[in-house]
Amino acid sequence: MKNFRFGGTITPSLDWYKPDNLKKFATNGTVTRFGVLINGEYSFSGNFALGFGVGINSGGGKMTFSDTAHYYFSDDAIIKVSDTVMGKYDHYKLNDRTYKASYYVLPVSIKMRTNEIGYMRYFFEPRLNVNLRKKVRANDDLTTLPKPGSSTGQSVNQTDLDITKDMNFMRFSVTLSAGGEYYITGSTALVFSIGYDYGLSNAVQKTSEYLLRMQKTGGEYKSPVEQNFTQRGVVLTLGFLF
Repeated sequence: MKNFRFGGTITPSLDWYKPDNLKKFATNGTVTRFGVLINGEYSFSGNFALGFGVGINSGGGKMTFSDTAHYYFSDDAIIKVSDTVMGKYDHYKLNDRTYKASYYVLPVSIKMRTNEIGYMRYFFEPRLNVNLRKKVRANDDLTTLPKPGSSTGQSVNQTDLDITKDMNFMRFSVTLSAGGEYYITGSTALVFSIGYDYGLSNAVQKTSEYLLRMQKTGGEYKSPVEQNFTQRGVVLTLGFLF
């Protein structure tokens, strides 16, 4: 076996967000996401290898807002909390949101392998992922709120909203995977695994710049939403090492 090997990997996954405050937020299902990785590994002994790579990954989840969060909207964009004016913009109560996030990802791992059994080697691989925010979109389920000359209480939807600035720029996670390497010829192997991805940091901005709570201060809704969601997921890995 060569000390250095390189290859490519695809990483389909089922992801969800776990909120820290279950009185204000509730997980409302999973989303299907996909990633592509150019990766490599350095074997520093027969059974241990240091893994590394670079790629594009995705994440997200479905969240229910139980604490009567709301926002103002104009010209296909959400108005920042600091710029809101009651009665000037379309006004909505946020009920549910589906997050569709994409990231640049830098993984580092330690692979612990068995000796070769037939054409197979089995392994356990803990991996640290550094995710750098690329772009985040959202689909919102909303209820209309008072605005001069408009009706209230109607259910509406906003799709493909750009909420990139309301997400943290950097997100850390650890993936614990188990799988195998099937050797085709020489050091060339088909690699497959299944793992659990555990978020270590907040995926969203702790204090939202766009979402407000339904709490009046000085006659206006000016209390921003405090939020903390960590990413969870089940990840499949399929690729080749040469």
